[in-house]
Amino acid sequence: MISALIQGTLVTDPVRRVTSSAADFWTATVRVAAGDDALFVGIATFEPVAGERLMKLAKGGTLAAAGTLEQNTWRDKAGEERRGWRLTASGILSLNQARKRREAVEHA
Repeated sequence: MISALIQGTLVTDPVRRVTSSAADFWTATVRVAAGDDALFVGIATFEPVAGERLMKLAKGGTLAAAGTLEQNTWRDKAGEERRGWRLTASGILSLNQARKRREAVEHA
């Protein structure tokens, strides 16, 4: 696992989910620029504040997320092995939230 900070654009609307033990968590997929290419990173957070921030965004919104990044492997419907990235986020910050914080500091 890797500690990471990513910045990207939501390619899906965030979704609130519930675990089998009735704990809330939130998920979304983010497109992260990587030179001329892009990575698609699945984000999940179990932190209520991060989840609330994520749910205020929609597809196309820009965010930064910090947490633990890991590569995962799965099989698609055709049985083909796929690889991807997953970030378990401990914090979420939207571009709008960052702008508000900067303006508050400037006016203080």
